[in-house]
Amino acid sequence: MSMLAGLGVLEIADGMTDVGGRMLAELGADVAVVLPETQANRTRRLAWHHGKTIISPDDPDAIRALAAKADVVLDGQREGDRFGLGEVVSDDTIYIRVSPFSTNGPYAGRPATDLTLFALSGLMHVTGDPKRPPLKFPGQQAYALSGIQAATAALLGLQARRRTGKGQRADLSAFQSAVLSNYREALMYEWTGRIGRRHGNLLVRGKSGVRQVWPCKDGYVTWSMIDNPSMMRAVVSVLEEKGAAGELSQIDWDNTLVADTPQETIERWQAIIADFFASHTREELGAWSLKTGWGLSVIYSPQDVRDSEHLKARGLFVEVVDEETGATASVPGPLFHSAVMDAPRRTLSRPVPASGFTGWEG
Repeated sequence: MSMLAGLGVLEIADGMTDVGGRMLAELGADVAVVLPETQANRTRRLAWHHGKTIISPDDPDAIRALAAKADVVLDGQREGDRFGLGEVVSDDTIYIRVSPFSTNGPYAGRPATDLTLFALSGLMHVTGDPKRPPLKFPGQQAYALSGIQAATAALLGLQARRRTGKGQRADLSAFQSAVLSNYREALMYEWTGRIGRRHGNLLVRGKSGVRQVWPCKDGYVTWSMIDNPSMMRAVVSVLEEKGAAGELSQIDWDNTLVADTPQETIERWQAIIADFFASHTREELGAWSLKTGWGLSVIYSPQDVRDSEHLKARGLFVEVVDEETGATASVPGPLFHSAVMDAPRRTLSRPVPASGFTGWEG
């Protein structure tokens, strides 16, 4: 039996709850999603709404009836509560309201998109090259982050209901969800008043900056020269074995603080590393890292991920068919695998009237 088998979830989706509903569906909940017909929602249908029953938003009374008997309501309405869900959910319901901004904050009621949320969060301010415009992460990351928080709040609410017998209500801000994922910038400003800035391909610590992304023989890897003596010794030992360590062999890494090393010295050391990485493949560098503890990660392209035999063996991707259009797509599948969990549905249903939905009967 799936983790959330037998639980009914009603989702009112317009971007900010979509990933959260998908997560609960992957965990076994029976999710009915009210999906307004917009171009943006159509582009998200296959990726974020498979495994759910799509409900037409044409019968507010029937939607309220579903809300009244749902275990969980993920409410992503942007312009108030036009369905009146807050008035009908029972005392046993986990009701998660997701808005672009805090309902009582200075931005309450303002419109938002994934782009504006991402920019306001500060994530764009610290992403990219300092001499070029800021960069946005691919996809709709601010929406995805708010959906993850919505699913987390729902799971916490279910746990609280299990202990107390009472439902729970929570208001979430998509803006705050993005801000809180912002590595360290928000905390740094709160505690020091410093505003972070873009450093490009540098990790700045102390007096110096060290490189993070490196070209290799067939692509890129990510690794940084940091204050970790055992890691540095592991890297140098392989370079010595290959006759490529140069002056790195003479450094006492136990008594060397990279963060306090002059930048020109860092650049000289990194040139040795760059030459070595450039002469080896991602597979070779990744294997050395796993074997000896380099802390290096291989950077895969989207096609590399799709072609990965490792991920295929784990069943990461599944084929999804849209019953309404016939469109198909290969998308990431279950969040977890378990011998006792049922296989999730892999079709995207045609929209049905809310009054015709019987998924939670009995």
